[in-house]
Amino acid sequence: MPEKNISQAVYLHYLSALLDGDKFTCIKIVQEQLDANIDVKKLYVDLLQKSMYRIGHLWENSRTSISTEHVATKITESVIELVYPKILQTPRNGRKVIMTCVDKEFHELGARVISDYFELNGWTSVFLGANTPRTEVLNIISEKRPDVLGISNNLYMNVVRVYKLIELIRSDCSDLKIIVGGQAFDHDAIKSLEEYSNVFYIPSMDDLDKFFVKHFPAV
Repeated sequence: MPEKNISQAVYLHYLSALLDGDKFTCIKIVQEQLDANIDVKKLYVDLLQKSMYRIGHLWENSRTSISTEHVATKITESVIELVYPKILQTPRNGRKVIMTCVDKEFHELGARVISDYFELNGWTSVFLGANTPRTEVLNIISEKRPDVLGISNNLYMNVVRVYKLIELIRSDCSDLKIIVGGQAFDHDAIKSLEEYSNVFYIPSMDDLDKFFVKHFPAV
């Protein structure tokens, strides 16, 4: 049976509601898709991410306001909570991830979605959110002993902060696998990450699925 896809009509309806700040309609559309058993990854990528990228593009070109982008972000944060019943139905696999944004990074939505996607795959996720100081990240790694640390960063000027955090972690936990993502990473930044052992650039959910298969195959 072919997988259901997000139709263009659904995407445009959702995007219009999101731009209007219509939280009720956004929730209704997403719930309808979940009730129709849409694949959650398709929901994240082809509806939620696609809509937020479009709004970001409109803002960058002065075709919408920063307040519209902020409202859209808050609505999206509410919408993704509709996925939680599916998370609760997923058996835990005994693995743990810590997801954080690098310090001075205040956009946490992408990291939140990836945190939830780990949980949809059976992981226990500890989500630290935006602008987490390096010392706090190190402390919680020591406390929770995760299998993976995820770092999100969207501002190019903060890439050096990612390197500093990785170097601190490598000095204490050289075996810890670290995944890094976000819109700040250009070709040079990605090449620099490759100099670190056990650090992996994950630009998409498809790449995260490949990471699971390669490094954490199902028992």
